[in-house]
Amino acid sequence: MAEITSAGYQSIRDLIEANWLYIELRDSNGDAVVRLPLSDSRVSWTHEAGAQTLILTAVVIGSDSDIPVPTVFGSSAIYKVASNGDALSVEELPVQFSILTDLDQLTVHHSIAIPEVG
Repeated sequence: MAEITSAGYQSIRDLIEANWLYIELRDSNGDAVVRLPLSDSRVSWTHEAGAQTLILTAVVIGSDSDIPVPTVFGSSAIYKVASNGDALSVEELPVQFSILTDLDQLTVHHSIAIPEVG
C-alpha cells in the first residue's frame, strides 16, 4: 500500500480550499440558520498558508439581515453547494452562543484537520 506524500496532503488541502465554499451556521438543534458563501465578506479562510489544519471563519452580528434575533447557535457545517447537498464537515461550537440583540457578534472558526502522517 502506498502512502500519501507531503505534496499529496497539500493537494488535498488545496482542493478543499477551492471547493468547500459554504459555511452553514446552525442553531442549538442542528437546524440551519444561514449558509454563507466564501464570497460573503463575513467569511474567509484564516489559516496560515500550508497549514495542516484549515480554518474557515465566519463572523455574524445580530443586525445582519439574515440573522434572526434571538438565535442560539450550536454548530457549523461546510458544504460544496449553496443549498441542499451533504455536509462535508460538521463541528460543534465549544459553547452554544446566543445572539439576543443587534449588537451581539458571533465568530465561528470551523477547523478541518488534514494532517500528514508517516
